[in-house]
Amino acid sequence: MNINDHFRAMVFDVDGTLFDTLPSLAAAANEVLEHAGLRAIAMPLLRPALSEGLVPMFRQALALQTETIPDGTAARLEEDYLALYMQRGLATTRPFPGAAAALEAFATQGLRLAICTNRDRASTDALLAAAAFPVDFEVIVGIGDAPLAKPAADPLLRVLELMGLPPSQVLFIGDSAIDARCAQAAQVRFAAHLGGYASHPDDLLPQVAGFDGYDQLTQWVLKRLPTDKEACHA
Repeated sequence: MNINDHFRAMVFDVDGTLFDTLPSLAAAANEVLEHAGLRAIAMPLLRPALSEGLVPMFRQALALQTETIPDGTAARLEEDYLALYMQRGLATTRPFPGAAAALEAFATQGLRLAICTNRDRASTDALLAAAAFPVDFEVIVGIGDAPLAKPAADPLLRVLELMGLPPSQVLFIGDSAIDARCAQAAQVRFAAHLGGYASHPDDLLPQVAGFDGYDQLTQWVLKRLPTDKEACHA
């Protein structure tokens, strides 16, 4: 690796990467559906759509109903779902084991931290506040902060622009085909969280690393940081 290609920043996806959000989101969606006399949808059927965002996941749940849902009813149910999730779901969502320690280890080494997600900014901020990570994220780019959402390169390129970094100095950590395609389009190296929401391992290609636990990611990244001698010549 060229000295100019050492990592200077870690950029994280949220759902399925830092947080196991599917259970709380699916619970909120199914409670709203059942209250409306509709059928609950199993989590595995909602899992792929969550990578596109909270609203696409709920719309998938509506699409899987045996009856056609009128637009007005669908819009009302969508609002109820988002409100219920914000009221109760955030409190039950936890980061993946080891995520907080990994973030702290990266920050201690001087690595800059950022978020790139297809989640809206309000729920992203609320989720991060509830997690009370021992670090700050310098940049947060969510849905609507770039012209196109992931898998387009736009959100990740917006992160790079705000951080003033070239693609070669950034590692994007995600869990889905959408994340892998976004990283590839932005020419940013990609590390895959194998315990996330990908439908198939091949969805996470190309990648420079895959990890089941955050301790594995931490060790992999720290081994690739410049030594003091290398840093002096950077």
